[in-house]
Amino acid sequence: MITNKIIVNKFYKFGNDIVKILKIFKSQNKILIIKLSNSEKINMPLEQSDLILHRIYTIGEISKIVNKRPDTIRKYEKKNLIPQSKKFSDTSASYKNWRYYDTQDVHDMVSFFSRRSPGRPVNNKTIKQRIISIEQQVKMRRK
Repeated sequence: MITNKIIVNKFYKFGNDIVKILKIFKSQNKILIIKLSNSEKINMPLEQSDLILHRIYTIGEISKIVNKRPDTIRKYEKKNLIPQSKKFSDTSASYKNWRYYDTQDVHDMVSFFSRRSPGRPVNNKTIKQRIISIEQQVKMRRK
């Protein structure tokens, strides 16, 4: 689900850093975040934090949003039909092979998958063969 609400254990862009929300202190109006690059913990005000923290999504979260399997998303990504993922920083050892997408990428993917009709994709050979077959049938009927 795409929302502007700050959520615990989710990833966000904070400037050029990727951070994870550790805890939300509603009574103190603060949130505790950790930078993945250097494990620095930062307290920041909860109020208007959505203006400086920009949500990013892992492929697992994307697959739930668009209701497709992660390998399906990777397949379309390899074919350059949907936006390419970005990699988490190499400095954060735990997440160095993880990929993420920003909110605009999510909107683009939702749009892409909602336009597609279910079933196997049609390739150009199939279309050409079908056109030739229809043309031959039309010629036969005219005779």
